[in-house]
Amino acid sequence: MMTIRGLALALMLITLATTGTALAQSFGTSPTDRVLQVTWNATTTKRGQPAIEGYVVNQTGYSYRLIELAVDGTDSTGQPLPTTLFYVNGEVSAGDRLYFKNAVPQAGANYRVTVRSYERFGGGAGM
Repeated sequence: MMTIRGLALALMLITLATTGTALAQSFGTSPTDRVLQVTWNATTTKRGQPAIEGYVVNQTGYSYRLIELAVDGTDSTGQPLPTTLFYVNGEVSAGDRLYFKNAVPQAGANYRVTVRSYERFGGGAGM
């Protein structure tokens, strides 16, 4: 009897330990995604050039500036397009969002917009 109880306890502890580890790893989410989230749409400029517009959403209690975005895309045949890098103009305060619009060299069938870099400045919320 003691062996079965010991085995059951060991299995339960292993299950709890591995479940906690999996939850803490946040698979598929980069640290940047927890700080700044990007929502965007494909659009055109006033001159008809393809563009990306959207918002950088600050999900923290800090302010950020010098936010650099990367736009990766593919054409209608699935071939990759050149990566477009640009800085979002302005600063985004704690819990706020910042609008952006930037032209891309050619229209794509699919895009992915990610935060490449940023700088935190000032104190936390209320400072």
